Amino acid sequence: MKRILTMALVLAVAALTGCSSGGGGTSVETGASAAAPASTTDSQGFQRNMGPAEIAYQSAKQFMSAGNYTEAISNLEKAVSIKPTYLEAWSDLGRAYTDRKDYEKGIAAYQKALELSPGNEALIASIGYNYLNLEDLDNAEKYYMMLVEDDSLNYNGNVNLAFISQKRGDTRGAIDHYERALKANPGDATTMGTLASLYDQLGDKEKKYQYLNMAIEAAPENHQFKKQLARAYFSEKDYVNAIPLYESLVQEYPDDASFHQRLGFAMSQTDRKAGAPAELEKSIELSGGDAFTYAILSKIYNENGMHQKAADAAKAGLALNGGEVAFLNYQWGEALSKMNDYEGAIAKFEKVARMGDALWSAPASKQIDRQQKLIKIREAKKEQEQYE
Repeated sequence: MKRILTMALVLAVAALTGCSSGGGGTSVETGASAAAPASTTDSQGFQRNMGPAEIAYQSAKQFMSAGNYTEAISNLEKAVSIKPTYLEAWSDLGRAYTDRKDYEKGIAAYQKALELSPGNEALIASIGYNYLNLEDLDNAEKYYMMLVEDDSLNYNGNVNLAFISQKRGDTRGAIDHYERALKANPGDATTMGTLASLYDQLGDKEKKYQYLNMAIEAAPENHQFKKQLARAYFSEKDYVNAIPLYESLVQEYPDDASFHQRLGFAMSQTDRKAGAPAELEKSIELSGGDAFTYAILSKIYNENGMHQKAADAAKAGLALNGGEVAFLNYQWGEALSKMNDYEGAIAKFEKVARMGDALWSAPASKQIDRQQKLIKIREAKKEQEQYE
């Protein structure tokens, strides 16, 4: 590759400097005349000479385009050694070192460029970026602060200063800089999502929801924000607001079992219980199910008077977990009781009571007493029927 690029450059220079013979051939002169400078056309269409520094720089750009940073850096170093005031070469040298993750040398080259172009925002930001990669937050902050000194709403400066504040655990400082960045770029959905997360850390739900809704509006095609808002509503048991978001998500991701599961559970906690079983069953179909999904499904079936289905769901869930899930056993017992199998219900409730489960063992013990009373009532009715 090096040989091909070198030959290409030689041919390009020869085309610019060589003399054509009468027969159309090209000859390369020797001696003093061979040292004539190459020329190129500038942006205004004028011919200008290319000295050794420019030739090295052009060669470096070809090597960089080919991904050969070793040769690119070699030529850029040559260019700046010949012409120490070569701004473009110093800047590209910084970029080459940065791309090669040699951040300290990248900083040194960018600083040379900055000396030649004081206040250049791109160079300042590049130095800050390299310091960030070196985990030198103090120096990174120093350079990014330069960007906001003259323009307090400078987007690049504020976004990176916010990130530095986050790294330091300064949530309030991060929020301040992100909100300044958002003023500079009002459509930045990513910053809105980050602000939502930061306000969540502070326990400010109103701001969290505000920024998540803003992010969804700014980037409706980015479903990550919709997922984030749906999770937020779900975790805070705001199922009414979670449901429409999960309904939208199951349309976008019909094969995602977790979205069907959460939609089904959210429905089960509202006046939309009737639609919950279909979503939970879809989740089970897609993923094979788990104890939680089967337990909720069993509970809903019991509440809807579909007790055989409730028992079947509990049995299927327990088959996945060796029969040691208190809630599933409890729902199975509930279903058996509703189907008048009080003895079977007692067996399930006794199992739950023995588990010592913090939520279900005490209610199970009460259910055992209740089933025994129901058995006595049943026997009394039978005895009465014999005399009638």
